[in-house]
Amino acid sequence: MKHSRRFRLPGTDPHFASDNISGAHPEIMAAVMEANTDTPAYGGDQFTDDFHEMLDTQFGTGAYGFPVFNGTGANIVALQAVSHPHSSVICTDTAHVYTSESSAPIRAGLSLKPQPHIDGKLQPADIAKVVAADLGNPQATQPTAVTISQVTEMGTVYTPEELTAICNAVHDVGLAIHMDGARLSQAAAALGLDLHGATTALGVDIVSLGATKNGGLGADAVVVLSNRVPEDTLAPIIKYTTQLASKTSFLSAQLNAMFGTSLWHRNATTANQAAMRLAQGLADIAGVEVQPPDANTVLAAMPDELVARLREHYVAHLWGHNAAGLPIVRLVCSWATTEHKVDELLKVLAG
Repeated sequence: MKHSRRFRLPGTDPHFASDNISGAHPEIMAAVMEANTDTPAYGGDQFTDDFHEMLDTQFGTGAYGFPVFNGTGANIVALQAVSHPHSSVICTDTAHVYTSESSAPIRAGLSLKPQPHIDGKLQPADIAKVVAADLGNPQATQPTAVTISQVTEMGTVYTPEELTAICNAVHDVGLAIHMDGARLSQAAAALGLDLHGATTALGVDIVSLGATKNGGLGADAVVVLSNRVPEDTLAPIIKYTTQLASKTSFLSAQLNAMFGTSLWHRNATTANQAAMRLAQGLADIAGVEVQPPDANTVLAAMPDELVARLREHYVAHLWGHNAAGLPIVRLVCSWATTEHKVDELLKVLAG
């Protein structure tokens, strides 16, 4: 049998395609090497003990969680913890769990109820609309939770006031709120908040804590922040969803290096500042329209000929069209995005 292979086109640089592209930060690699020793399996090790203590410190007394392999795993574990089979989860129509996680929610027995977004954000009124239509309706899936992304898939960041309003709206109708925090570090850094202030203090019940997009080798976590998540819920779900690592110590060591130190903030700040530099440079190019980024993602509308020029050199994903019909290109900066990398891209577009 002949297997096909997917090759990257010659001359294309993937760096700005996603912050998943960049490698692991040296401090993460050092943590992995430190964990490379004989140690108890399945989380019975000192690295994982330290991970649990770190969550309590960073997210508030009583916070607890488990390391997982990836963001999809974190999202599905978290949503199952605040839902039940055959219930529904309210999200935006751009939510990563809706657009990019295939049938994982379906396998978990969850129906997603996507709502029109405004700049990537969910509105309290849309939550109320779904609840009014579905709750108690025997012909509708019963809503049990709401999921939001921080940073959103449109590169925007919920303000503390916006998040508080959503959390209040969710709790007022008896639901739980989950945050897809694949880029929580970038959002918190942009808002000038610590991790507790960006989540627990605003009313978030459970968060998918992302390290991979901020310099991790491949480690994320599910973190419970409130008593709206029943105790002892996570452990069986972690195993059922194949997210229990026998060598949990390698995951825990990465998460400790990221969130137990200032690394999460340093990396996120570097990425956010690079995005601001990129946006400012793009705004100076004739024909390009760009909004100042909230965090590390830049959405730039540009004529087709500039898109073609960009794609001669870079992997660039299209993100719809603006009101004038111009294609929008998404460019994402990471902890490894240097001023030189930004200036190279700008030089390509400037011709």
